[in-house]
Amino acid sequence: MADLTPVSSWTPADVQHFARRAGFGLSPEEASLLQLQAPGTAIDAWIDGSGAAYDPAAFNAALGTADVVAEPLVAANTSTAGSVDVPAVPAPHAFLVEGPDAWRNSLNTAQALCLWRMQFNPYAFQERMALFWHNLFATGFHKVNNAALMLKQIQLFRSLGLGRFDDLLVAVSKDPAMGIWLDSVLNNASGSNIPNENYAREVLELYSLGADNGYNQTDITQLARALSGWSFTFAEADYIANPANPTQKTAADGRFKVYDGSAITPDTRLWSGTARTASYSMHGTGTISLFGQTLDITTTANGWAKGENALRSILSARGVNCAQFLAKRLLLHFVTPAYSAQDLSDVAAMIQAANFDLRAVMKTLLKSRYFFDPANQYALIEGPISWLVRGARALCPSLAVGGAQAPKAFPAWRLLTNNATTLDQAGMKLLDPSGPNGWKEHAAWLNSNTMRYRTKLAAALALGEARSYNGTSYPLFPAAVTTGWFPTAPTSAQGVLDRLLALLQPGPIPASVSAAWLSALWPTAFTWDATSQTKARELAFLILCSPSGQLY
Repeated sequence: MADLTPVSSWTPADVQHFARRAGFGLSPEEASLLQLQAPGTAIDAWIDGSGAAYDPAAFNAALGTADVVAEPLVAANTSTAGSVDVPAVPAPHAFLVEGPDAWRNSLNTAQALCLWRMQFNPYAFQERMALFWHNLFATGFHKVNNAALMLKQIQLFRSLGLGRFDDLLVAVSKDPAMGIWLDSVLNNASGSNIPNENYAREVLELYSLGADNGYNQTDITQLARALSGWSFTFAEADYIANPANPTQKTAADGRFKVYDGSAITPDTRLWSGTARTASYSMHGTGTISLFGQTLDITTTANGWAKGENALRSILSARGVNCAQFLAKRLLLHFVTPAYSAQDLSDVAAMIQAANFDLRAVMKTLLKSRYFFDPANQYALIEGPISWLVRGARALCPSLAVGGAQAPKAFPAWRLLTNNATTLDQAGMKLLDPSGPNGWKEHAAWLNSNTMRYRTKLAAALALGEARSYNGTSYPLFPAAVTTGWFPTAPTSAQGVLDRLLALLQPGPIPASVSAAWLSALWPTAFTWDATSQTKARELAFLILCSPSGQLY
């Protein structure tokens, strides 16, 4: 059975296990400091983002200089009278609101922002949960085709990822990116129209219950009718013009709206961009029969949208099934792939007992003896995004140190993501899964091709690689070996290895393997000089690429 009673003490190794799974790792020094606190107190603060190290003001201020890659000026359409240069905005979050960079609508830049936030956000658990929910509610840029709306969805996960699951499910169902991704915006059940079932099918199969777990085709059809007309609108001001081609515009935001015949104003455009100020109807009327219950899909009781009661009935009518579904996903991502039927039952019962309050669920799970069981440490293969970010956190300057340098010593994430195949071939094309079922985890992360691209990423991270852009060379991952990795100079090859193992925290490496590395890199007497510092980079590369380096 899964022992969900909380641990009363922990070791530095336990702290590092927790930080790898519930964030993106801690340095040995940070882990030692956290270990001085009682685990319950420390884990509560970590999950709540209330720890002493969490400084949102400094982090938010640094977002303005997150992108270290300088862009050239962009000329306006010269076919019109005159030409206006639009100054570059060195911030990957520029298109989240509005501004001259909004028209770029770049998946690569949006990916870069997410990676930067994962690396530097002191509230690491917020980013970890956003990554978890992005995989569960998988939504892809290749169909949404709007970076601002994709980032709006990720922000939704940051904001509501620790609330009640039914609130999160409703919010995702109202989300503009999801509406486009699974065709909710095309779901018209008014009059004699047949509803589009795409979203209703996936919300049951992929997002709340699991395949064939407590529902049938009639439930899909009825839920689709309840969610008909769920769409969004734009205000004219939310359209951002492309200065190079004023006829092209990018929508920077969207507002949820049920197209039920009520007026569209004060927003002036439908989700498709069509100008409309009059009423527009796509929502069905009357009642439905869902999970054996009769529901009025026109009610707005409790301040809910029309049809929202049907969506919320998933938990009230199928709570056991939903708890089982969530337990499977949480166990595979945070604990172990080798859970037993009893483990699953225990965690599902805990989820129900917590009334699907995700904050309470995560605190119980991550404090538990079950989570800290030695058998569950290094029991998971780490996903490529988490693996890369954790390596960057370990080897690159901190937010404070990197931000104090001129130029900023932040990774050039956008140059890494501009190589369109890098993240995709490593196994997780962030913000752009191939389908609504997201990415499989654990062993599915690794094959001969994904390992090849992990090796490329490890080289960029550990070996000091640079990339040229517009005539300027940028280090992909600025990392000072002498000060960042080794605060005090090592006196032996074994000392180099020990420090790198403490930083990168791979799974156990056979002694024969590490001995072979050291004898190959330092076949003669050890001296800590420029040559040895290069060899230290090569050793870090070997650790990252090793089988043990894929575990966490």
